Amino acid sequence: MIEGAEAEYLHAKERAISMLGLSSNSHLPSNKKIKECIAQLTASQLGHEEVKRRVREMREIALELMEVIEDADPFLIGSTLTGQIRNSSDIDLHAYSNDYECIQNQLVDWGYEDIDVELVDNRKGRFIHLKWFERNYPVEITIYPWSWRDVIPYSSVTGKPMKRADTAAVRALLKQS
Repeated sequence: MIEGAEAEYLHAKERAISMLGLSSNSHLPSNKKIKECIAQLTASQLGHEEVKRRVREMREIALELMEVIEDADPFLIGSTLTGQIRNSSDIDLHAYSNDYECIQNQLVDWGYEDIDVELVDNRKGRFIHLKWFERNYPVEITIYPWSWRDVIPYSSVTGKPMKRADTAAVRALLKQS
């Protein structure tokens, strides 16, 4: 996961089992434990000051994007929010709209370019990912239907309600750092 060969915890675990020749019944670390180890390894590779610099820059970009799409009630989630990044971490936002093109057009009007649109249709439902790179950081905005606005998703890392930060909370995080 640190090298970017795997992005999902489940796939990384399956790959590790295969590479290590372990049984599929082997006891594996939790996603939370893996995330903690990734953060420690990233800090040892980059240094704590570089990690802090990157987290701040990623949060600044997130805030800029959130202000552009404020009508979509955006939330920052994931490693940019927690500060536990790795080299391949993205700026991950959730937003709400019944018309993803409206959000995409707002972003384009503000100068954000080369936005890929991905339709996701899985057991969670149907939603859109907008993806691109901003100042060398991958950005992913997941756009859920407006009716999902009050549904708090559960984290695949902790199994608990996902930590999310609205625009005001991201501003406060930036003031603290």
